[in-house]
Amino acid sequence: MLKNFSPKSLGINGRQSELIELALTYGFASMDIDMYEILRRSQRTTADDAAKFLKAAMGEGMGRLEQLGGFQLEIDLDADDDAFTSQVGALHPLTELAAELGATRAYIRLPAATDRLPYHEYFETQRGRLAQVAEVLAAKDIQLGVGFDSSKELATKKEFDFVRNVEGLIAMVKGVGAANVGYIVDTWDWAVGDGGMDQLSEIAGSDIVAVRLGSLADDADPAKITRKDCVLPVTGGSLDHVAVVKHLISSGFEGPISPSASPTRYKGQTRENTVKDAQEAIDGICTEAGLEVKPLPMDLIEDIPYEATPIA
Repeated sequence: MLKNFSPKSLGINGRQSELIELALTYGFASMDIDMYEILRRSQRTTADDAAKFLKAAMGEGMGRLEQLGGFQLEIDLDADDDAFTSQVGALHPLTELAAELGATRAYIRLPAATDRLPYHEYFETQRGRLAQVAEVLAAKDIQLGVGFDSSKELATKKEFDFVRNVEGLIAMVKGVGAANVGYIVDTWDWAVGDGGMDQLSEIAGSDIVAVRLGSLADDADPAKITRKDCVLPVTGGSLDHVAVVKHLISSGFEGPISPSASPTRYKGQTRENTVKDAQEAIDGICTEAGLEVKPLPMDLIEDIPYEATPIA
C-alpha cells in the first residue's frame, strides 16, 4: 500500500510545488495530482516544464515520492449527450500525458441523483458511459476508480435518486464489467452509505483502485449528513479503520490509501497542521493494523525548484 496525499480529499489547495513539499515533509509515498492543470500548463509551455516539480520529487534517493497516486476526471456523468461526448474526447490528450508521467489511476464519482431518467433506465445509461470512459483509459493502461456520494442532503434537489449507497456502487462496478474498472473505497461514504465490513471483505484487493479513510463526526445529524461531517479517520466508529486496513493487507491491495476530511472541520488551522494531523491519523491506524510506518524525513527536500509567489 502507498500512504497517499490527496489534497482534494482534505480540501487543500496550493501551487504544485507547495503541495509536493507537504507530501514529502510528512512522509507520503505518493500523491494525487491535478492532471488537467498539468495538461493546460503543458499546452502553454512543454510537458517537461509543466511537470518539473513532480519529476524532481520522483527522483532517486530518500524522502522521494515512489509514484503518483491518481487524478480526478473532470467528467460529469449526468451531463447531456453532447457535453459528455466532448468531455470523453478531451480524455485522449489527458491520458497521453498521464501515461508519460506514469499515472495509472483515474477517479470518477457516480451521480447521486438526476432529472433525466428513473433508476433502472439511468443505470443502463451510466453503465454505458462508464464503459466508454474505461475504454479510453484502458488504451493507456489506466484504471478507473468509481466512487459515490452518500450525503443525506443533496446540494441540488433532483427528481430521481441514483447511487447513494454501497449496494448501488457494487452493482454499477460489476455491471460495467471492464477489467480496468474498480472501486474507490471511501470509508466515510461506505459507513454513511449503509456499508459494512461484510461487504468490503468480499471485494478483492485487485478490484480496489484507491482507498480514502475518513470518519463521521460525532455531532453529525443522522438525517442531514453532508460531506461537512467528515473528519480525519479514527480507529473506532461505525467502520473500524484498523479492520479495514487489515483486510486491505490480506487481500493484496497495493494502491493508494489517503486520509480525508472536510476543511470546514479545521477552520483556523494552517494547511501544514491539517496535513500533519492527517499523517498522524493514518500512520496510527496503519501501525495498529500491523504495517511498518516509515519515519518522516529529517529535512525538507532541497532540490525541487522553488516557485515564487508573484507580488501583486
